[in-house]
Amino acid sequence: MEKQNINDLINMAKSSNQQKTIQKIVPIAAKELDEVQFSFYLEKELLKKLKLKALQEETSMKQLVNDAVKSFLQ
Repeated sequence: MEKQNINDLINMAKSSNQQKTIQKIVPIAAKELDEVQFSFYLEKELLKKLKLKALQEETSMKQLVNDAVKSFLQ
């Protein structure tokens, strides 16, 4: 492979007419509620049941736990 002049390489790149990818910038949505992270341990079977319930109801485990705690505290 022979050496090429840097200007030749630049001209080749400019003439290639490759379409440039433009990144779309989307602002982060503000959270409606003030949340904090909380960790705890669950029995293995309870976790399995929670995951299954979330799948059946097409919701998140987080939402199910939040709803259960709210219901318990009322």
